[in-house]
Amino acid sequence: MAEHYMQLYNRIYSYIHEYQDLLYNYYSKHVVAFLTTYYSFNLDKTVWDDENLMGGSYEEVGELTGIRRNKILLLPVFFTEDMSVSFDAQDIGYTKLTETTLVIPSTYNLKPYPGDLIKFEAEYLNPTKDNYPVYEVTGVEIHPNTERRFWRLRTKVFQSATTEDIDVQVEKIYSFVEYDKQIHTLEDAQFISKLLVKHEVLRDCIKKMFDNKTGYYFPLRNVFPC
Repeated sequence: MAEHYMQLYNRIYSYIHEYQDLLYNYYSKHVVAFLTTYYSFNLDKTVWDDENLMGGSYEEVGELTGIRRNKILLLPVFFTEDMSVSFDAQDIGYTKLTETTLVIPSTYNLKPYPGDLIKFEAEYLNPTKDNYPVYEVTGVEIHPNTERRFWRLRTKVFQSATTEDIDVQVEKIYSFVEYDKQIHTLEDAQFISKLLVKHEVLRDCIKKMFDNKTGYYFPLRNVFPC
């Protein structure tokens, strides 16, 4: 008589953890990332008009707008799809609409909103020219419905806007740090970078003090360059 065995319950559900490790530990570290400058809404400082424009803002960019933003430097995005181009006939004539989608892991502790702006870093994508436009987030989706998730953003070209116009709205400047994959203030990011450089120098100095025969570290003269 044939015997029937039931697969262990923990082994069945370990596949879920393997999928999470693949998605968040492998993809977020090894999949090709595109560096961007991300302009997110500063909800505390933004002033909305709640009477004349039905909760909108007088201007989207520039000095007259009530929208205030946080500028995040060197933010990597993933799975950027091919850009789709279409033409739209309006009163001003034909306009070219360029759309694409991209992915941001939720581990960055960044909550995107429709209306956020994204500027691809042209010097990393194409060093020969700087003609990459500013993209506006038009839709935000979150996948999957678990603790570890990622944001899928739909974007389109933000017409007639430059980074100089947007920088007028900036309240705070942040930077993404690859070491811990988190967003820090610009001052903290600079401090972390200097600290990592010092750790590299210290590690090289300590290696010179190690003796292979005894397995001990011996202090030597003129080891430390500082």
